[in-house]
Amino acid sequence: MPRTENVDKFFTAVNEAYDALLDAAKSANDRGYRVSRQLIDEVERGQREAIDLTRRIASSPRDVSGFYTAAVRSATDSQGRVLDLTRQLLDELSDSQREGREVVRRVIESNRSAGQAAIEATREAVGRAGTAVQSIRNRATNGRPKAAARKSARESSDTAS
Repeated sequence: MPRTENVDKFFTAVNEAYDALLDAAKSANDRGYRVSRQLIDEVERGQREAIDLTRRIASSPRDVSGFYTAAVRSATDSQGRVLDLTRQLLDELSDSQREGREVVRRVIESNRSAGQAAIEATREAVGRAGTAVQSIRNRATNGRPKAAARKSARESSDTAS
């Protein structure tokens, strides 16, 4: 039976790997929410501007220069919002890549720790099993000379055949 420390190390490392993956999923969810919220806000703002522009045209249809000025301002504001949204998307993508690399690093490190703990536990279990087999074998020979023990073992295997 492996020592409790090795088993604890193994499961702690496995938990760390799962925690890294869970943190990445939560972060991606938050990122998606921020982008979606920003997109919805920009669509609402654009809709309000379009309604205001339409209202301005409806209230004074002969004011061509005022309509032109408002249309240019609305288009300029719209382009600025698109640029802001694009900048946010690129920032989120950059953060996502950075976090992805960090998650992969954490998972690899945790898996390495889990592997080392499993190897230590296996070595310990094999060592104990070897010691147990050795002590059983020593008790079976019960102090008989090795040649006699081998001869009696050979005879018992010959009679079993």
